[in-house]
Amino acid sequence: MPHLAQERTAPFLAVAAPPGNVGAESPDMLAVLRASQALSSERDAARMRARVEKVLGSVVGATGVVLALWDEDANDWVLQAEDGLGESVRVDAAGHRVPLSALRCAEQAAGPLLVGDAVTDSRFSCDSYFQSMACCSLMVVPILHRGAARAMLILENNRSRDAFSAARLDAVMMIAGQLAVSLENAQLYERLERKVTAQTQQLLEAQSLLLTEARRAGMAQIATNVLHNVGNVLTSVNVSAHVLSTQVSQSPASRIADLAQLLNDQAGDLEAFFAPGGRGRVLPRYLRELADALGAEKMQLLAELKRLSGSVDHIKNVVAMQQSYAGSGRLLELVSIADVVDDALRMQEVSMSRHGVEIERNYAPVEVAVLDKTRLMQILVNLFDNARQATDETASERSVGVSVRQEMGWFVVSIRDHGCGIAAENLERIFSHGFTTKADGHGFGLNSCAVAAQEMGGSLTALSNGPGTGATFVLRLPAPS
Repeated sequence: MPHLAQERTAPFLAVAAPPGNVGAESPDMLAVLRASQALSSERDAARMRARVEKVLGSVVGATGVVLALWDEDANDWVLQAEDGLGESVRVDAAGHRVPLSALRCAEQAAGPLLVGDAVTDSRFSCDSYFQSMACCSLMVVPILHRGAARAMLILENNRSRDAFSAARLDAVMMIAGQLAVSLENAQLYERLERKVTAQTQQLLEAQSLLLTEARRAGMAQIATNVLHNVGNVLTSVNVSAHVLSTQVSQSPASRIADLAQLLNDQAGDLEAFFAPGGRGRVLPRYLRELADALGAEKMQLLAELKRLSGSVDHIKNVVAMQQSYAGSGRLLELVSIADVVDDALRMQEVSMSRHGVEIERNYAPVEVAVLDKTRLMQILVNLFDNARQATDETASERSVGVSVRQEMGWFVVSIRDHGCGIAAENLERIFSHGFTTKADGHGFGLNSCAVAAQEMGGSLTALSNGPGTGATFVLRLPAPS
């Protein structure tokens, strides 16, 4: 039986071994120190297990090393998958990989276990793990952390009896001290990685939801503008209908009925009625005046009907444009970007006119290209609506300049207003989700525009010299090179 040091930090269980050669040689302490240093830098539990097996095999002469970990969820010892990638398995389901009887004995003793030959030891000889072995020296060392065993180190030598001496046990205990710290760090690192992965997934899901909400906000912006424009035009329709109703109700055409009744009353004596001095001699002049009045009324009614028809056509066009841009997902079409800009302006036409905002167009020739027309319209409607609102906050020039050009593989759309401008500290945050300078703003609009531009392979930037100087938004999208 090997001589064992009596001063231990944990209880030590020594098992008498049958006569044989006891390994009395001391391990290389420099190698032990280097092994501890190597373990101190390891943060991956799978790589640590492989390194422990390699290091201890060379330092103490073990032919096999197993590192079992305590699993709080399973409330039992588990072994990592042999490839380090699969799920861990409980030790009672991995009998071919671990001497379960020796592990349970060390667990119960709450201290290191040293066995000269487990094959001939009555407590372990019935373990199926040892059935095919001629002999097996065994050492089981609990890895303690904060007074509790968090891992179990199992070393064996199936080539000789009494292969592990007290000196070798001391060397393992020294390495076990560093292993306890490194193992805790590795498990903490893994928990942090899992937490980061989970939080990253949550962030990705939140980003996806925000993008969905931003796109909905963009479509809601278009719908709001459609309703706003249709509402303004319906006001004009109501005015035209009232004018037509009033003119028809007060039309001089009703006098024709009076004239017909007068002639019918004089039907028996028309000759005297139209004779010199008769009442009928004034009828020609009356008829001329009535014809002139009816002609003027006709022109007024036709003009009002033209305005009414124009208003109805405008409503039809706005609704038709909304339907054409109301597709879901990405609908790529061969279009001219200038045509889409004009469509967006037409949707804002009544609103711009009502607020006294003039539109200045400057279009250079551009090629047709395959574009996401729906998203492009969302961006433009938001930008035009922001430009119009910016001009509401200033008493100076109420105009919005729009330029379209193609340069060096890019379509460039610039929207310039002479409105309230943007402070320098806000230029960097203007496209951030939730950021807004409007009292009733939600901060979705410009963020959704910037995201949509990026997803289309382009960009959206803002330029301003500060408050009161207006602002320019520049949209760049890939163009045929």
